[in-house]
Amino acid sequence: MKKKENLVSVYARVSQLVFVIITPLLLFLGGGYYVTSHFGLPDWVMGICVALAIIFMTGGAVSYLAQLIKFYGKNDERAPRSYNSPRDNDYYDDNAKR
Repeated sequence: MKKKENLVSVYARVSQLVFVIITPLLLFLGGGYYVTSHFGLPDWVMGICVALAIIFMTGGAVSYLAQLIKFYGKNDERAPRSYNSPRDNDYYDDNAKR
């Protein structure tokens, strides 16, 4: 995890999360109200818009939070190098000329 976070960076991450949550609500609820009132559609269309707003809001928030967890969960230390290849082993280098 990073030792010190810049205040502007933290503010940017929080504002992105708020944007991911608020935008679908405003678009689907405002758009659904406009469409139902302007075109005279039945009330169940607004119910579909509310359901879509909740689905998109939840999906976006979960996706963004998963990205944040992955970002802040990783270590700054480098992973140890694994020796999986026979070329990495000294035995094969010493006895390759047989």
